Amino acid sequence: MGFFGRVALGSALGGLAKDMKENREYARDKAERVQDYLYQRGLERRQEVNKTRNALQNSVEYLQSKDMDSRSINAMLMENPKEIIRLAAAAQEAEEEGRLTKAILNQAVQVAADFDDQGMTPSELIKKATPDFVKGADLKKPEEVELNALQKLFGRTSSQDILYDVYSQSLFGDEATGADVAASISAPTIKGRKEGPSSITVDLGALAEDERFDSTFKAKISKDITEQYDKWAEKESERLVDALKKAKENDDEDTAELILQQQQELIDVLNLEARQLYYELMKMNPSIAQQYWETQGGKALLSDPNYFMPATVDIFQSDE
Repeated sequence: MGFFGRVALGSALGGLAKDMKENREYARDKAERVQDYLYQRGLERRQEVNKTRNALQNSVEYLQSKDMDSRSINAMLMENPKEIIRLAAAAQEAEEEGRLTKAILNQAVQVAADFDDQGMTPSELIKKATPDFVKGADLKKPEEVELNALQKLFGRTSSQDILYDVYSQSLFGDEATGADVAASISAPTIKGRKEGPSSITVDLGALAEDERFDSTFKAKISKDITEQYDKWAEKESERLVDALKKAKENDDEDTAELILQQQQELIDVLNLEARQLYYELMKMNPSIAQQYWETQGGKALLSDPNYFMPATVDIFQSDE
């Protein structure tokens, strides 16, 4: 090989070495930034989980101090832990108004005879109900394409490869991986109601001031609320039809597209089963149910999972 050939080869190898260094620095920098982000979100998640655990623990201790049956407490923690917090708040309100008794408190929760708490303590159940992180999806390593030797050595590491490596690692020295932290960023800090048949029935109406807030009262008010939402949905559908017609007459394509999206959203909701249907309609237009929520009887009804979805109360409590 002549002089110029050796110079060219040396220059090429020098350039490849530089590319390798830049590739390693790029991959290391991107991995570190992703790790830092997930680590910070993971710390925030644990702080929120600790707040939820404290709220559950305080609620349990309060209910225990009022001689609530331990079996009822454990049943709620296992099957619908949010109910513990709501029940404790309702009980405290009843206590402030001089209406709380051991009998009334225990009347609010009915537990099936075959319920089994598996010998777990409230503290164990609280921890189980508030996982630090939820399980992330199983990751698959990006499939390698056919590369020649030089491409494998000097090819830039893909974002998928970097994310796979970061998501597969433990960020806190335990079993929680980066994928688990990522999946937990927007996940609830407390488990929702257990799917399938329930062993408990929680009736906050038992703590209400007016004894008329029984099943007959709730059935009537429930019918009133659902009928009002049926009428609202019908009028909203008609309004959207008229609005779409007007937008098309004015050649307003952006508005027409927005209205079409709203129409499809309403159609999708109206095809849901009853409990989910009225929950979604309340999210669309909370004002109808809000007027009931502001009364003692209405709050007892909307908080009763036998009539409306347990998450219904979150629509209104978030504004309080």
